[in-house]
Amino acid sequence: MNWEIVKNDFKRNKVINFALLLFMIFSAYLAVLSILMGIQTFMSISELYEKAQPPHFLQMHKGEVNQQEIDEFMSDYQDITYWQTITMINVHGESLSIVGNNDTYNLSDSRLGISLVKQNESRDLLINYEHEKVILDEGEIGIPVLLKEMYDMEIGEHVILSYNDSQKKFVIKEFVLDSQMNSPMVSSTRILLSNEDFDMLKGQVGENEYLIEAYFTDSKEAANFQTAYENAGLPQNGQAVTYAMIFLLSAITDITTVFVLLLVSILLIMVSFICVKFTIMAALEEEIGEIGTMKAIGFPYTDIRDIYLIKYKILAIISVVTGYLLALMTSGIFTNHIKTTFGNMSMSPIAVTISLAVGFLIFLLINYYCKKTLKKIGKVTVVDALVRGKGFDKDKGYVKDGLYKSKKLPINWLLAIREVFYNFKNWIIVSVISLIAVLMILIPFNLMNTFESPEFITYMGSSLEDILIEVENAENLETNYEKVVQVLESDNEIENYNEYRRVRVQTINADNEFMNLNIDCGDNSGNDLKYISGKAPYLENEIAISYFNANEIGKDVNERIVLSYDGIEKEFVISGIYQDVTSGGYTAKSKYDFSELNSLKYSFSVNLKDNTEVEKKAEEWFEIIGSGVKVDPMEEFINQTLGGVVKQLKTIVFGIFIIGASLVMLITVLFLKLRLVKDFSKIAILKAIGFSEMDIKKQYMIKIGCVSMTGILAGIILTGILGEKIVNLVLSISGLGIKRVELIVNPLVQYILGPLSLMTLVLLVSWVVLKTIEKYNIISIINE
Repeated sequence: MNWEIVKNDFKRNKVINFALLLFMIFSAYLAVLSILMGIQTFMSISELYEKAQPPHFLQMHKGEVNQQEIDEFMSDYQDITYWQTITMINVHGESLSIVGNNDTYNLSDSRLGISLVKQNESRDLLINYEHEKVILDEGEIGIPVLLKEMYDMEIGEHVILSYNDSQKKFVIKEFVLDSQMNSPMVSSTRILLSNEDFDMLKGQVGENEYLIEAYFTDSKEAANFQTAYENAGLPQNGQAVTYAMIFLLSAITDITTVFVLLLVSILLIMVSFICVKFTIMAALEEEIGEIGTMKAIGFPYTDIRDIYLIKYKILAIISVVTGYLLALMTSGIFTNHIKTTFGNMSMSPIAVTISLAVGFLIFLLINYYCKKTLKKIGKVTVVDALVRGKGFDKDKGYVKDGLYKSKKLPINWLLAIREVFYNFKNWIIVSVISLIAVLMILIPFNLMNTFESPEFITYMGSSLEDILIEVENAENLETNYEKVVQVLESDNEIENYNEYRRVRVQTINADNEFMNLNIDCGDNSGNDLKYISGKAPYLENEIAISYFNANEIGKDVNERIVLSYDGIEKEFVISGIYQDVTSGGYTAKSKYDFSELNSLKYSFSVNLKDNTEVEKKAEEWFEIIGSGVKVDPMEEFINQTLGGVVKQLKTIVFGIFIIGASLVMLITVLFLKLRLVKDFSKIAILKAIGFSEMDIKKQYMIKIGCVSMTGILAGIILTGILGEKIVNLVLSISGLGIKRVELIVNPLVQYILGPLSLMTLVLLVSWVVLKTIEKYNIISIINE
């Protein structure tokens, strides 16, 4: 008998049941999808690393190397298992031309350092999408996926290398995956050549750079090894990178994507409970007479409850299974970036199992919440149930107030506002859903806006200027430094510039062991950065340290730190702790010049009088100064560094807006259907005393508009309060070197376009639903 009643209920309430089913499917789908993406990201990186074997420690070096000294040091280091020195040929983008099917272009606009390499024997391999070691024949070339994405290259196109008035032509044979240089944040990329071509070009083109790589029994040993390596005076004219930082930089885009999807899925699961509750209440209110009848003829509470519970169990099972299958089928669309970056990988059994468990958990939660909501049936008496519209609503029908005395408000506005003001809890569902939708949309949007903003450079250890110039650590460091100074001093289009010099000193870490500390010193050093605590150094005995260094050293603001260098020990006060993702996140800033020490690197931040000519001026200076110096327009540098993250976020934010808007519209439709059922007799009374159908529609539109706007405004306020806290919590866990970010808001979107769009959609669907009032017959309503 129960099944017959359930079947009839499905037929009678097709629209509500179908809407609820869609929403439950979507909630389950997004929750499972976010879990799948998170696990697939981790598993894909793990498989890539297993096949490619990236180093646990990497030291880049420009200049000559004494391989015997390196071998002696490596062999004496206890925990090392393997080491190798790789030779790279650095070339400039303008010397590489791509001959495509439709056009020819060079890579002069690339801000990445481009190096030519040959394949290694067994470690740090460049592999294809199937995770196989790439072997090339003479005349063939392997282009990194990073460059393929930037320039949309195709297999079979030709690459022409120009050098010394000569040219060498290659055909693109493979797109290669580079386990350690697959992110724009690394600022370098490697192009693979055959052994024959590489040996022929070595010494004929570009400048040699070396990768000194080490492997350990435990990758965590890399930090200790780095200190020992640097103290041994071995080649170190370049960036040092550890395994943990390689892993993090490789996954930054997908980590951000997973975080946003998880946030949205959590909010959707919260909303699903609200949706289930109000859908159940809509059904119960609509069938209050039948419930009263069943109670009157002796149906026990559990039997009546199970009639509805069976229906929602069926809907929950269908939605979870459908959502799970949809997530499995469409995950390839959302994991496309993972496949592009880390190679093809079949769905991991672990991902399938865990996501299945998540789906089952969602079913259990829905089932529990349905049971909890259906307890209301047990509290309804037969008398209450048979008085239509009052079975579940115990509110008093009369409220004493003074709003009726208002002579300024039109009658429709007066009645609508009075209803919302004194019975807000009856309308709160629309307000809460609007609030959650605003949070869903604005937090990811503000995160995208922050990554896209030039101000984000202050979280990367640099101040915001027009042009960034870096003099790389090489044998001609001082010569290049003089060239840069000469160019800057002679250019009258410069507003001002700041100069920084990097030196290396030693200090004691939290374990009472010596560690190296890279310090950027200069008159403006540390200014204009984002500080977690404290401030920029002002006096010569003050120093600001990065967040990672603060953890490593175990010191806080205003504590003292002793720096050792060149036989000297000097005490400094920590003035502030800032955020940095460059140089592995381990940097420091000071006004003191450390004149006794040689420079490791020079950098200049330049402001122009006319900032519309930034790119033109950067190109002009690069032509004058020559190789060995990077000249980057700051905005272009940020775009190329974080462009992949921003591109992925834009796609997600657009999708989330569609989800959020659909969510608000769906809940509004369901709620209004419930409200109209409950207000059946009120509508009859309003019609009887002379209110037209248009008047009644206006009243409901005003009510919906008021509660929606309340939720939207509350959502905007909560975005400002909670948005940064949520993002900062994830950043702290990620280990990126950034602990706190101030989200950058687009006022036009956050305060005007966003709220206006949601309000328009809510009012539009409300108007469509309210058209059903035209079908209400006053005589039949009164008779009932």
